[in-house]
Amino acid sequence: MPKLIVQADDLAITHAATLGTVHSVRAGMVRAAGLFTNRPDAAFAAAELAGIEQLDLGMDLNLVTGAPLLDADQVPSLVGPDGSFRTSHQIKATHRTLAQEGFYSTFEPEPFDHDQTLAEARAQVARFFDLVGRPPAYLHHHSIISPMLDQVLHEVAAESDVPVMDDLMRFDRVNQVANSWYATPFTAEAQVGCDPIGDFLGQLDQIAAHEVSLLIVHPGYLDAELLDITSYHVVRVRDLDLVTSPRVLAALADRGIELASYSSSGVLG
Repeated sequence: MPKLIVQADDLAITHAATLGTVHSVRAGMVRAAGLFTNRPDAAFAAAELAGIEQLDLGMDLNLVTGAPLLDADQVPSLVGPDGSFRTSHQIKATHRTLAQEGFYSTFEPEPFDHDQTLAEARAQVARFFDLVGRPPAYLHHHSIISPMLDQVLHEVAAESDVPVMDDLMRFDRVNQVANSWYATPFTAEAQVGCDPIGDFLGQLDQIAAHEVSLLIVHPGYLDAELLDITSYHVVRVRDLDLVTSPRVLAALADRGIELASYSSSGVLG
């Protein structure tokens, strides 16, 4: 039977996004979710999803949204004058892109200092332990991936014996379902007008033809904070509609496609 893993990213980025992701787990298709442990809503999000056996709760290593867990003077190269992380837009504006391979970018100069990035990454993993009482089910990049950031993610993953789910996509170990409704540039108007349900249903034949497929989404409700801190905002409501749609759930059942987690599918080893 073909299996589909639906992963929700950015859990706890804002409270409204958290509430939408929680709903997508309890009433929808999501079987994996990546927690932002540096965000104020992290404790609430972890508590809301505690004990849900069908869910793999992982961690998104976040170095571009909000403030670091460490004091800003411990990671000065990662933050701006206000003590918050440099955004991905700011990094791309100040560092020339030398090469691009999917989500992986090589910049000049490298935006992330190894020691400071590793220290903050360790702090975020430790925060996950504090909130959840166990290691993350997986680790995942967020927004921007440079060679140094990728190196650090694998370092902290190895330290905690946690798999890096990005490697499934990078080395084609699963069929990645295209979230083709994520246009470029992705303006607010484009997000309002996108059609995740239609685009997803058009890929059912491909999903049914593979043993394990992966769809990454960003479900959530919308609040003012989300509008202020990310350019991916309205689309979260569209993604939430997709992963809780009775029409989509029925179509998956009709095609014999089973919703699965990483744990139940075994793809992460």
